[in-house]
Formats: sequence, structure tokens, C-alpha cells
Amino acid sequence: MVDWTKIVESHVIRTFRKISYKWWGIDVQFYDEHGACKNAGSCFHNPLCNAIHSKPKGVKLCNQTYLKSLKKFRKNQEAFFYQCFAGLQGFAVPILVKQKYVGAMIVSGIQACEINDPTQKRYRDALIELGFDSMELDCCYENLHVIDHLKKESLSDFIKLVAEDVVAFYEYLQENVDVAKKQFFLLEGMYKEKYKGIIGTSPAMKRVFETLGLIERSESPVLIEGESGTGKELIAAAIHYNSPRKDKIFVIQNCSAFTDTLLNSELFGHEKGAFTGALCEKSGLFEVADKGTLFLDEIGDMNIEIQAKLLRILEDGSFYRVGGVGQKKVNVRIVAATNKGLTEMVNNGLFRKDLFYRINTIQIILPPLRERKEDIQTLIDYFLDYYTVARNEERKGMSQGARELLLAYHWPGNIRELKNLIERLILLSGDCKTIEIGHVPKEILTDTYPGLHTHGYIKPVKLADALKSLEKSLIGEALKRAQWNKTHASAALGISRASLNNKIVEFNIQTDPNPDKV
Repeated sequence: MVDWTKIVESHVIRTFRKISYKWWGIDVQFYDEHGACKNAGSCFHNPLCNAIHSKPKGVKLCNQTYLKSLKKFRKNQEAFFYQCFAGLQGFAVPILVKQKYVGAMIVSGIQACEINDPTQKRYRDALIELGFDSMELDCCYENLHVIDHLKKESLSDFIKLVAEDVVAFYEYLQENVDVAKKQFFLLEGMYKEKYKGIIGTSPAMKRVFETLGLIERSESPVLIEGESGTGKELIAAAIHYNSPRKDKIFVIQNCSAFTDTLLNSELFGHEKGAFTGALCEKSGLFEVADKGTLFLDEIGDMNIEIQAKLLRILEDGSFYRVGGVGQKKVNVRIVAATNKGLTEMVNNGLFRKDLFYRINTIQIILPPLRERKEDIQTLIDYFLDYYTVARNEERKGMSQGARELLLAYHWPGNIRELKNLIERLILLSGDCKTIEIGHVPKEILTDTYPGLHTHGYIKPVKLADALKSLEKSLIGEALKRAQWNKTHASAALGISRASLNNKIVEFNIQTDPNPDKV
């Protein structure tokens, strides 16, 4: 949850409050999406509003006005003017972050009527009936700034512009909250035990674990190479939390998530006024990660200019903020990752050769899932257990046929794709206690066994026919893996040898001519 205090006390809002009262005699209030006031400690400067809030009845009526106005945002998230019980007007603006309503900014105390206006007199008389002193009210009304129709239009435009800055600041704070949650999860949830969360016993993964063990005392840069979804971020976290810097901060930044200009500011920070929208100075991630580790994911997407600044930091720890003249010094360990071939990019002039040699001090290559199929069964069980706990439901099993199908699939999305598929299968299998072949999405079936296309599986056909075609393919694959040993093949399929023989005859499968294979 975003800390609204940081928004309310930000330099932009403090300045806006001063200007609003000085020019128009109005106050600024903030409320979250639940209607809770986020202005603790701030008082009303508008004399009439301040007088009203001196009495419990006034506070109650004022709060009722705010809550009534805030309810409108549930139906129509558009800015609007409203009238309060004291005859003053307010302007309510929704704070929408990615089209989601997260709160509101309300500017109150707008005096649109002259003091001698009959309408204004009725509001004054009503306040006197509530117990407010007539002389005090007259004094308050005389000190109000009268805002005509044209001024109200200009004021509303100005308020909307300020609200846009609030939205931008809210998004920035939300990103920091998300990063903090992610770091906490990695540290507390996955790395209480050494390398916990990195699953694999295949030869390729054993080499990765061996490298991780060798570099535990090192603080040198590390380059992790591997396809998308192979778990590069997990490896980067394992490097940090098993290093001398494990008690310091671990910061994650995806270099492809920002434009070049924004990435420059995000990494190195900027000074106030460095570019349009730089309303205050900002510390970059290198300053945040000082004494810790900065993980730069997808470093191959970083442009040449930023690469040069990164090389300077790797050499002597110095850099300049965007628009700054003062040199900054940090001590940050860099762990980089890429799914691109950096060597080819260097040859094509898209990546600096000197930077490549610098970050490639230690190299870890993560194999794609199709090259470590020995780990698929373990990963399936791991994710079945994971979602059992996450969903607080009874654990589901998976039939041998479904497992064989997932073993045969080539997994272009690697472990991330497998994890998402297991969650999908748990949902698609409904009340069934076991995930069967029929629950597997057809795109995986047809991609794994192209022969299903000829049997019309893509078109609406009887499920029994499609499953028979698939069953024939699975049996043929099992026999090939068992080198036509029927005993081993039947064990792998989870059926008896007699059943396997019956299936071979039923599907007319051509077995190995070598009679010695039993």
C-alpha cells in the first residue's frame, strides 16, 4: 500500500497548498479509494472552513459532504464541482492509476457568491441555527475570495494538472512498494535455505550449482545468459544472498522496461529541472544499491550511451546524475542477465566490447528446459505442491500419460511456461483429483504431436478419436525411449506389459524387429 503521507507532504503539494490559499483562499484535501482522509496534521486555512471545524456538528456535516461527493466516483470517475452545507463549493478530482481509482484530491472552500447574495444569506442563517456565532460568520464570509465563473474554469484546469503530477508520484511510489515486496519475498520466502527455489538435478543444473558455490566469496561482476523463463532472476538473487553483501540491499531493474531517457534517470538519478517533468531531485538505483547488489536484467537492451556510464561505474564507482555536475561515488556489485547473444551484438557494434569483457568476469549459462528434461518431473511436483499451498486446496495428482506429454513438449517459454501451465491445468481439471491428458490445452497436444492435425484434432471431433491418436503417439514415444524394451516401456507408461502388448496390436504399432528386446 502506498504511503499517502509522502504524497501529501511532497514539495509539489506543499507548494500547491500555498498557492491555492494565497490566490483563491481554498484548501486541498486527499482521500484514498476507501474514502479515508489522508490529511493527518493539516488544518484548514480557509476562515469559514476553519470556524466550522471548531465545532463537532460542523466536522460531522463537513465529513458527510465529502463522503457524499466521493461516492460519485464509484459511478462516474470524472472531476466535478459540488456544493457544501455552508454555501461554499468544492472541486473533486479522481486519482486514476492505470485506469484504476485509488483516491481523490478535493479542493474546498470556493466562494462563488457575493456576501449579499440571497442564497448566501440562507446558508448563513442555517449555520446560525446550528449554533455558530453570527458575527464570526460575517467576519469569515468577508475574508473569502469570490471566484467568478471564468476563474472557476481556470482553477479547475490548474487542479487537474496538479492531479496528473499526483498520479505520476503515486505510480513511482507503487513501483517502490512492489520492488520492496519482491525483495522481501526473495529474501524471506525463498532464501532462508541455500539456493532454495532453484530446482534441478540434471547435469546442466549441477554445473550451475557448482559455479554458484565457487563464487560465494566473490564480489566480481556476473553475467547470466539464458532464454526467457529459465530463472535468471532466481540465480541473481541466489548470488546476492550467498555473497558477502547478503545483509545489504538487492535491487532489481529490467533494462527493457523503460525508454532510454527514463532508464538513464532510473539508474543514475536526476537533478531538479534536468528535463521536463523533473520536479525534484531523484536518487538513482546505483545510489539506492550502494554497498549492495544491482541486478540488471536484459542488459542487451541498454543503449550505447548508458553502457558507457555503466562501464565508468564498474571501473571506479563514479557517475553523474542526469543534469548534475557533482560526481557521485558508489560501491555496487553488478549482476547482469541477457537472453540475447552479446558476442554477436559486440560484433555488430550494438554492445560495447570493453563493457562485455567487464561484466563477463564470471559467466553462468542457464540451460533451456528442453535441454534438462530430467528436471521436468521434479518441477511438475514442485509447482503442484506450490499451488496446493497458495490456493489452500487438496493436492492434485497428474496421470502418467499427462506427464509423458509434458516431457515430450519442447517448452519455448521454459520454466515460466511450465509454472503457468500447471496453474492452468489445476483450474481446467475442475473437481478432478488427477490431471489427465484430456485437460491439457490442445495447442500443446498438437505442437507436441503434429500427427494429431491429420486426425482432425484441431477441428471439432469426438474426444475419444483424438485421445486414441494421442495414446498411440505416447506409446510409440515410450517404446523408443525404452529402446523397444516392453517391460521398461510399460513401467514408464504405468500399465502392465500385457496391456502394452494389446495396445501395440490395437494401434498396429511397428515394434523393433530385434526379438531379444523384451
